[in-house]
Order: sequence, then structure tokens, then C-alpha cells
Amino acid sequence: MKNKTLIIIVIIAATAAALSLGIYQKRTHQINASLLQIEQLMYERPDSAWKILQHMPSISQLRKEEQALHALLFTQAQYKNYIPVKSDSLLRIAEAYYRTSSDSLHKAWTLFYLAQYYRDSDEKEKALSYFQQANIASRNIENNQFKFLLNLHWAGLLTNEDAHEKGIEKYQTANRYAILLKDTLKQLNLYEKWGWCHLINGEYDLADSLFNVGLTLSATTKDRIYDKYLLNYLSLTAREKKDYKRALELVNRSLSLAKDSTELYPLWGNKGEILLEMNQYDSAHFYLSKDTRDYDPYFRAAQYKTSSIYEEKMNNLPKALEYSRRYAELLDTIFQEKLESKVVNLQHKYDYSLIQSENKLLKIKRQRLYISLTAICMAVLTVAVIFFYKRREEKRKLAEQMRSKDDLMKEMRLQLQEKTIDLHAAQEKIIEKETALDKELSQREKMRSEYSSKEAAMRKEILRHSEIIRKMEQLNKMSQQDKIQSRSVVLSDEEQDNLAEVINICYNNFTDRLWKKFPTLTKADISLCCLIKIGISNSNMLYLLDISKVALKKRKNRLKHDKMGMDENDSLDEFIMEF
Repeated sequence: MKNKTLIIIVIIAATAAALSLGIYQKRTHQINASLLQIEQLMYERPDSAWKILQHMPSISQLRKEEQALHALLFTQAQYKNYIPVKSDSLLRIAEAYYRTSSDSLHKAWTLFYLAQYYRDSDEKEKALSYFQQANIASRNIENNQFKFLLNLHWAGLLTNEDAHEKGIEKYQTANRYAILLKDTLKQLNLYEKWGWCHLINGEYDLADSLFNVGLTLSATTKDRIYDKYLLNYLSLTAREKKDYKRALELVNRSLSLAKDSTELYPLWGNKGEILLEMNQYDSAHFYLSKDTRDYDPYFRAAQYKTSSIYEEKMNNLPKALEYSRRYAELLDTIFQEKLESKVVNLQHKYDYSLIQSENKLLKIKRQRLYISLTAICMAVLTVAVIFFYKRREEKRKLAEQMRSKDDLMKEMRLQLQEKTIDLHAAQEKIIEKETALDKELSQREKMRSEYSSKEAAMRKEILRHSEIIRKMEQLNKMSQQDKIQSRSVVLSDEEQDNLAEVINICYNNFTDRLWKKFPTLTKADISLCCLIKIGISNSNMLYLLDISKVALKKRKNRLKHDKMGMDENDSLDEFIMEF
């Protein structure tokens, strides 16, 4: 009864574990699928991706891989929807996972957004470091969209840090990827920033060139939204080059395209400053007064500086001095506020990091307690089940062994006897086959020997009646002087053909096989090969072929290297004899 109860408990526990695992796996699959869909949606509809991410489960309920991707996508959606990112905590989760992951693309995106965050937090050194790390992580990935954005933002930061030359290099790299993407708006955005970099660096001709390229490219777009900005930048370039007439013409064209006040303010300010430098004070005052931007202290500082210049040119020195004083005070205020903001941000980060650390410690303690209790319960249950089944299995096996021992021994003896008989029979058959095989091999060897003897005799007889043997005998009888003067020993074309036929017969179609393997061989080459095959020495070949020793050597070298493709260390004679 106790055994049945224990079995029922084990079955229920196993079923519950299986159901929990199935539910967990199904939920994990659904979350993974949702995150991948959000990632695909991010490029076309970042606002929709942001809304979906806000309704996802809490990041603490996800696995590490899901936490990392969720954290990355959440931050990416914030940047794409122009929502300020106030903390790097989510990106730190993604960074901790992707640092040791083989997923280079997500690692690169994480490092890129960390660079963005630190740039916006005015921690420029950290931002530059993360841009560099993102660039290293992206070396083995093919994603032109990422590489364009990386180099574009990296160049902007380098330019702001007065590293203009390096910034321009990054703009050039970004341009290569923008061309590969074939995205006109990205190219226009690039030319605007690239040209501005040259403008603030005092390279007005280069800036003017880039703005004009952008303006030409903008003409191919439907809305031409970049025209007003590019025209204004061209106007600034012309103003810096003291070409005020062209600057005024360009800013007027830009004003004709602007629609709302946010677009008109900087254009009015630019036109006012152009007119001020042209000494048209009334018109300059009119346009400068229209630029009423005061929501940003930097704009107010620029207005105070311009007003000071205007009043100085109007010989109103007290007012000029007053505006200069305001300008200086505002610069001090901006610096102080910036310093205080940095201190407050650092305090917030410190407080937040403390809270995060405490939360992590509490979470780790709860997880450890839960894991410990679960592990203890599972261990006790596992030990009990294993012990029960082990005891029962041991008893069953012992009983079976005792019952089957005698039967097994009897069966083994019978099998041994049968196998012994079969082995003797097999040995007898093997001996018979070996004897028959030895006899057959002996007969075949005898036949082969007889055939080889007959073949050699036949070849000798055939060669003995050939013209080449007669001429060899004639050569052997002649003196050296007679060999040189006599023409009777020289092989004619017909005799060379006859020699090739005889060699073909005697040596298993030698010339046919040689011609098939080396189709570029000539009849003269075949004749030379035939003479080598029957062992004619080089000295006798000179008289049979009526050539000089140098010519024979050249023919052999040409045959060996050019027509047969043999190496320098290979022997032509050995090859022909064995062929």
C-alpha cells in the first residue's frame, strides 16, 4: 500500500513538473517571437514598437537573453521617438549579456547606444570610448544602416570636441555607407552636418561645395525639406567669405521656403547679421528684433552679443557696454548651471545605483532561498524514489539470476558444442579452398611465365626483321669516319613509320597510347620515343636521325618539358621505357 502511494506521488510530481516546463517553454517562445517582431518593426514604425514594448512583461520576469534584447530595444525605441534616456541601467543589462555573446550585431548596437547616452550626459570621453568599441564589434557584420549611423554620430561628437580632421574622416566613411544604402534623405542629412563641420573649421570652400552637392541632391526629392536649411548654410558660408550680396540672396531664398516661426527665427537672425555687416543698420535692427528666441540661454547670449555689435556700430557705447555685460553674465550663468546640472546628475546616478544595488541584493537573496528550498525538496524526493526503485530492482534481479543460472549454463554448454562443431567444419572448408587456390595460382603463374617468354621471343623476332636492327648492325661495323660520311644508315620517313608500327605491335600499342596521352606530339617525336623504347643509344641516334648532338638534346628537352610537361628532375628515357 505504501509503495502504491509513493508511486502516485511521484507520478503527480513528474506531471506537474512537465506541465510547468511546457508552459515556461511556450511562454519563452512567445516572448522571443514578440521581441523579434518588435525589432523588425523598429526601423519602419518606431512609435508602434515603443507602444508594444510598454505592454511587455516586466524585464525581471524574463530570461537573461530576453532581458538583454528587451533592454536594447527599449532604449532604441526611446532614441528613435526622441524620448530622453535618463539612465544607462537598461543598457548595462544588455552590455553585460552581449559582452560574452557571439551576437556581434546586438553587441554593436548596445555599445552604440551607450555612446549616445554618455554623449548626451556630457561624458565625452566615455562616449568616444564606446563609439570605438562599437566600431570594433561591427567589423564582422554586414549592416550598412548601423555603420552609417555609427560614423555619422561619431563624427558629430569628434567635431564638437574640436577633432575636426578625425570628424571629417568619419563623415567620409558615413558617406560610403549612405551611397550603398541609396537613401537620399540620409545623404542630405550627412552633407548638412559634414558641410557644417568644414564651416566651423574655417574651410569655407569645402563647406560651400558640400552644401551645393546637398542642394543638387535635394532637388531629386519630393518635398525638398532640406532646401531651406542648405540655402541658409550657404548664406552663412558666403557671409564668412565677405560675399554679402550672395549671402543676402541665399538667405532670402531660404526665407521664401520657410513656413513656421521655428524655421524663420534663425533665418531672420542670419539676415539681420548680414545687413549689419553691410552697414544697413535700420534693416539689420528690424530683422534682429524679429528673432525673439529666448527659451535657450545660448540664443539669448548670441542676441546680446549681436546687439552689442549693433549698438557699437551705431556709436551708442553705453548700450553696447550694457549688452556686453549681459552677455558676459549670461555666459557665467550658463557655466554655473551646467556645473550644477552635472553635480545633480552625478548625485541622481549615485542614488539610483544604490537603490539598484539594494534591489539586486534582495532579489538575489529571495532567489537563493527559493532555489535552496526547491533543491532540498527535489533532492529528498529524488533520493527516496531512487532508493525505493533501486532496492526493488536489486531484489528482482537477484531472484531472476538465481532462477536462470542453471538454464543459462546449460544453454551456454550446448551453444559451445554447436560452435565447436561449426568451427571444425569451417576450418576444413578453409583448408580445401586454400589448397585449390594455391593450385590455381601455381597454374596461372606458369601460364604467365610461358606467355611472357613467348611474348619476349616474338618481340625479339619481330624486331630482328625490322630495318632498324639491320641499320644498327651496319652502324656497328662502320668506322667513325664512315658513320659520318655514310647516308645509308639514316632512317627514311617510311622506315620511321615502319618502326612506329613495329613498336606499336611489340609494346602493347605503345605509339597509340603515347599519342592519346600527348596529342601535340609529331611523327618525329614519336620516332624519337620509339628509338628510346628499344634502347638505342644517343650516339647511334645521331646517325639514324642525321642530327647533331646539340639538336638531339634540344629535341629531347622540348619533348620533355613543352609537350609532356615533365619536371627538370624527371628522366625522359626512364619514362618512355616504363610507359
